[in-house]
Amino acid sequence: MANNFSQEVAERLLDKLSSDQKFRKLFQENPRAALRLLGHETPESEIGVRGSDPVMCLTGAAGLASMDDIKAARDRLQAQLSSSVFHYDVTV
Repeated sequence: MANNFSQEVAERLLDKLSSDQKFRKLFQENPRAALRLLGHETPESEIGVRGSDPVMCLTGAAGLASMDDIKAARDRLQAQLSSSVFHYDVTV
């Protein structure tokens, strides 16, 4: 299964991460719960599997990119989040 988000979930995710401090806090504390609010549920068989679990690509030691950085990279992030090959790390 491709580890991408639907176009709608990708758009909503970027909207929230670039403008909503409460959502960003939830995303940092519990990314699966935050994504569930947007309509994305990672299949149980893909949880924790690098290359299949999008949460692993969105979280990391570097932390979440700033709202301004996400806004600036919006088009590129949108394309990556909804591509069939998920490989972009938004936590830079």
